[in-house]
Amino acid sequence: MTPVKFFWAMACIAASSATGFEYRTDTPCDFSGIDLDGPISRMLTSLPEYMMRDSPVFRTEFAGIELFGLKINGLNKVRRFGAVIPFCINGTRMIQVEFAQDGDVSLSVPWKTCTGAEGELQLRASVSRFTTLFRIEAPSLGQEVTLELAERTLPVSTEELMLRVRGGGMFPAIVSRYLSMAFPAVLRAMWYDQFFYDFDRSIRQALA
Repeated sequence: MTPVKFFWAMACIAASSATGFEYRTDTPCDFSGIDLDGPISRMLTSLPEYMMRDSPVFRTEFAGIELFGLKINGLNKVRRFGAVIPFCINGTRMIQVEFAQDGDVSLSVPWKTCTGAEGELQLRASVSRFTTLFRIEAPSLGQEVTLELAERTLPVSTEELMLRVRGGGMFPAIVSRYLSMAFPAVLRAMWYDQFFYDFDRSIRQALA
């Protein structure tokens, strides 16, 4: 989403808030009688427990350590945070939905060394919130609402990102903890790039 489109969407939301969401029933922006909560709940229940990504970046061998692809865990633990916010842009019905996870989601890369040792490299946030825009289609009153992901999910807040090495003993665990404290910006960039890509991918699959 470009900054102009994002701030335009926020301006529409603010304008709608100022009028108390009093939509005229003779315009395409009428939300009366439309169930906005049900489709979001059904989408969340359709999210998978985990997703695998067989990317060359995460499936490689380096210095005797083999990586076996990226796995995102706990997508089915993502929950809605707050109320659905309806608004319109150029007559198109839109909703803004904020989601949260409380440490249940992690990014992990299984690894194995040439000596047979194996484990997992894991990145986890203790809590994170993020917001998503959907276009909605409601053919007529009483018919099921169709959701379509409108833009890439954007972060609201991400707290206490920690990198952990599992299965390698005490020394790698200490090093990973140090890296978490020394390079928080790098871990945040990794989380934003990988988590939101896979979260959006899981949403599209759930809505298909």
